[in-house]
Amino acid sequence: MGKKAGRYDRTMPRRIRRAALPYVAALIGVAAITALIGLVRPWLDLPNLAAAYLLLVLWLGGRYGWPPAITAALLAFLAYDWFLVPPFGTLWISAPRELLNLVVLIVAALAGGRLAASLAAREAGAAAEAQESGILYELAIAALREPVGTAALSLLCQRATTAGGVEAMTLVAADGAEVEVVAGAPLAQGELDQAQDVLTRQQDRGAHLREGTLEITGPVSGPAWTAFVVLSGGVAVLRPPEQRLSAERRRLLAALLGLAGLLLDRRRAAAVTERARALEASDRLKAAVLSSVSHELKSPLASLRAGLTTLLMPEARLVSDQRELVDGLDHQAARLDRLVGDLLTMSRLEAGLPPERGPQDLEELVGAVLFSLQPALSPFEVRSNLEAGLPPVLADELQVERVLTNLLENAIEWTPPGATITIGARACGAAVETWVENEGPPIPPEDLQQIFDKFWTRRKGGSGLGLAICRRIVEAHGGTIQAESTAAGARFRFRLPAADQHVEAGT
Repeated sequence: MGKKAGRYDRTMPRRIRRAALPYVAALIGVAAITALIGLVRPWLDLPNLAAAYLLLVLWLGGRYGWPPAITAALLAFLAYDWFLVPPFGTLWISAPRELLNLVVLIVAALAGGRLAASLAAREAGAAAEAQESGILYELAIAALREPVGTAALSLLCQRATTAGGVEAMTLVAADGAEVEVVAGAPLAQGELDQAQDVLTRQQDRGAHLREGTLEITGPVSGPAWTAFVVLSGGVAVLRPPEQRLSAERRRLLAALLGLAGLLLDRRRAAAVTERARALEASDRLKAAVLSSVSHELKSPLASLRAGLTTLLMPEARLVSDQRELVDGLDHQAARLDRLVGDLLTMSRLEAGLPPERGPQDLEELVGAVLFSLQPALSPFEVRSNLEAGLPPVLADELQVERVLTNLLENAIEWTPPGATITIGARACGAAVETWVENEGPPIPPEDLQQIFDKFWTRRKGGSGLGLAICRRIVEAHGGTIQAESTAAGARFRFRLPAADQHVEAGT
C-alpha cells in the first residue's frame, strides 16, 4: 500500500505540471508581449499594437487547444487595459475607440484560437489516420508473406508499443488445454494463468473493444498493471501507460487488435490443416501397410489351415492329445485368418472401391448366413422375423453377407447361453431395414457414438474391426447403420436401398 501511494505521489506532480504548462505559457506570453508593446510605443506610434496578442492566441490554440487560447485572450484584454490604455493602472477605459479595439481583439482571439485548434485537431486526426493506414498496410504485407503469420504478429506487437502508446503487448493463443505466447513481450507464470482464465471464461479484464475503439476500464494511474482482451483466436495482454491514451491511439490499438484476432485465427486454421494432413498421411501409410501385410499373409494362412485340416482327418491317425493340440492350432489359425480378412476388407473399403451392386434377395442372404453360423448359434434361441414380400435390395451379395455375419457374431459374443438372438427385416419406403437384436448387457450411452470406430472394442479378444467394417459397407451402399440399447439388451439396425425403387426411378 505504501509503495503504491509513493508511486501515485510521484506521478501526480508530473501530471499537474503537464496540465499547467499551456496556461503558464499563456501568462508568460501575455507578459512578454505587453512589455514589448510598452517599450516600443514611446518610439514608434503604430496603430493596433494589440493585434500582437492574436499571434500568441493562435499559437496556443494550435498547440494546446482552445482553453489555453481563451485564457490568453482574457489575460491579454486585462493586461492591455491595465498597462496600456489610459487611465493607466485601472481597468477603466476612457476612449470608446480603445474599448472597441479591445472587444475586436478578444473576439478575434477567441475565433482565431478556436479555428487554429480545430485545424490542428484535424491535422492530427489526418496524421493519425495516415499512420494507422500505413501500419495496417505494412502488417497486411507481412501477413501475406507467410501462411502462419508469426512475423506479422511480432511486428504487430512492436507497432502497438511504438505507435499505439502501450508499454508492452503480448499475444497468447490456446494450444489444446494450455496457452502459449505467440508474439510480444514474455509473460510471467501468473500472467499466463490469468490469460488462460480469461480465455476459458471469454471475459475481458481491464479493457475491452467496443464499436471499433479500445476502452480502458482499469486504473489509469499508479503502479504498472495488465489488461486482457479476448480475441477470436486468443488473448491480447496489454500494459497500458500511466497517462490516459488519446482517442487516436485507442482507435489504432483497436484496429491492431482486430487484425491480431484474424491472424491468430489463420494461425490456428493453419495448424489444424497441418495436423489433418499429417493424420491423413499417417492413415494412408497405415492402410497401405495393412493392405500389403494382409495380402501377403493370406496365402501362407491358407496353406497352414489346409495342413492342419489334413492332420485332423482320421487317416492321420493322431492320438487324442495330438488331435486336441492340432484342433487348438486350427482354431487360432482360423482366428488369424479372420483378422487378416478383416484388415484386407477394411483397406479395400478405405481405398474407395465401389461395391458390385445388384438386386439381392435378403431372405436368401439371411438364410445363407444363419446356415454358415449354425454351430456358433447352437447354444442360443435364434428367431427370424422377416416381413413377407420384402423387395430385393440393391447391394453387393458378399458384402451384405459380411455385414450380417459380423452383426450376428457380435450378438453371439454378448448373449448368454440360452438367451434369444433375433434377426428381422421390413420394408421402409425406398429402403429395407434389417436388424439384429440380442438379449444381454445394454450398450453404455457413452459407447454408442464410438462403437463403429476402427480398432475400438470392449471385447477381450476382438480386433475392433467387425462393426467398423459394417459401417463402411453400409455407407458405401448409400445406407445408414446405428446401434441402440433395449430393455433386454442391444439392437443394431441398418438400411439399404431397395432395388425396385431404383429400377422404377431408372425407367
